[in-house]
Formats: sequence, C-alpha cells, structure tokens
Amino acid sequence: MLFYPASYAHGSFAFNNHLNADGTRKNAGMFNSFAIREVIENPAYRDLRDPYHLTQGGQLGRVHKGMRVIQLSGHVVVPDASQHASLADQGRIFRAAFDPAICYRDSPSTDGAYAFTYTEDTLDTGNWAGGRIPLQYFLRPIQQPFLAEKVDDGGWRDWRLAMLAADPRAYGQTEQLLTLTPGSPAGNVTNLGNTAAPLQATITMTGAGSASFTIARASVSFILNLSGFVNTDVCVVLFEKSAPYGARGRYITKNGTENATLKTSAASTWLDVPTGATSFAISNTTNVASCALRWYHAWA
Repeated sequence: MLFYPASYAHGSFAFNNHLNADGTRKNAGMFNSFAIREVIENPAYRDLRDPYHLTQGGQLGRVHKGMRVIQLSGHVVVPDASQHASLADQGRIFRAAFDPAICYRDSPSTDGAYAFTYTEDTLDTGNWAGGRIPLQYFLRPIQQPFLAEKVDDGGWRDWRLAMLAADPRAYGQTEQLLTLTPGSPAGNVTNLGNTAAPLQATITMTGAGSASFTIARASVSFILNLSGFVNTDVCVVLFEKSAPYGARGRYITKNGTENATLKTSAASTWLDVPTGATSFAISNTTNVASCALRWYHAWA
C-alpha cells in the first residue's frame, strides 16, 4: 500500500499519484499527490457474551468477525511554497472525498462504505504476476481527515485519515465466477486468500424446478425448493453478509423479492468458500438453466 498507487471509489480519490503502477517514481505526478507514509491496521473481533456476564464468572462467547480500523498518514506537496491557495484547494477535495456524512448520503445502501483499492507485495509469484496482489477493503471514513496547516508550511501539509471496515477482510479486486449447469454440475471453486470467502449463487430457471435443488460442498448440502418457479425466474442466495455484496445480511430472493421459505435445509446450513480449491456441485437440477457461483479471494 505504501509504495503503489491506491484509490478510494468515493470521488475517485487517488493516493500516491507520484508513483507508477509498478511502484517506481514518476516525476510528472510529484505534486498535488497525497503520498502515504504510514499505514496502521487495527483488527477487532468480538468473543464476549457481555461484560457483566464475564465478571460473574461466565464463559467466553462465540467469536464473531468484528471490524478493522485503518489509519493512513502522509503529506501533500504543491509545486511552489507560495501556493497556499493550491494547498487549500487540495484540502477541500480531500475533505469532501472522505466526509462520512457525504459518503453515506451518496451510498446509503452500503452505509457509506466504498472500495479502497491498493497493491501489496507477495512472494507468491506463481499466482500473482510480478509478486503483487491487487487488493481492496470496503471502508467508510470515521471522521473528516485531519490536515496540518502552518503559517509557513513550505508548500506541503501533513494529513491523517482513519477509516472503518465493518467486514475486516481484504479482498481481491476481481470477482471470481464458476457457472454450473445440469450438463456440467460440478467444479472447483478456488480461493487464493487465507480466510474463508463469502459466496453468492444466482440460479436461473427455465420452468418449475425440483423441491430439493441442492448446492453441495463436501458434506454440507444447501437445499432450495424451486418447484414454484417458472421460465426466466431467478433465485439469488447470499450465504453471508460481506462487504463485496453489500451491507445487508444473508438473504434468498426470487426475482428480487426476499423469500426465506425457499430454503428447506437446516437453519444453520449455509455455505462459504474455504481457502484453496474446493469442489462444489449441484443436483436435482430439473429446469435449472445455470447456477452461477460468485466469490472474491479473501485475506484475514
């Protein structure tokens, strides 16, 4: 993140404009570039039932994914030390791009979170060309960024920014896809990250389906009743609340309308994408045109 260009989708705001995609310096972008000097990541997980329960000798609770706070700091430089107006202009652009209220107003469906894209180095050159992984968090600013203004600032100012990821995982920038059909009902889903990734399934019908359509991963079977569907009906299943697929919790929809009763397997039966390559299969595929499985590589 420190040595490569990074961007925030709200306002198409760019960091490290003084760097090329491979991390080398480009003099043409040296000025008016919000250069990142430091990144601090603070992950948090919740595993307490509640504080009072624990003080009375209770047990720890189930571990839930919490959140991640990412703090960035750096500086912005303008071509000439006397150009205070240019610094002020840059500050206004910066504050608007990372104003929590504006972010929420512009994207209430994600609670104001936008993709923050960046690149990290890796020794895994077999999977990642050049030893660089294109990653993204989905973040909302915690407050307006801080800009240090001085009487004699010498044409540059320090800045600090804190952002919050409700989903603490980092994701690859490219959505992955495996389309299963009755003629090709099984295939491998590969997650190159180091933590389980969220899964979305889109099932397209050509008529009334089976009452026990199944998506299976190893010994876990997720079952849907598709007998009430007709030609062109579409069922979408989001198996886990996650940043890439929005702020809503898990859901099952028929033609865009939620219908949880379509699920007939156990209430606790849901699927995700483990690390590595995992076989998924569909069965009882009467009038199923296709079942498209979508996911992103995910890192803790």
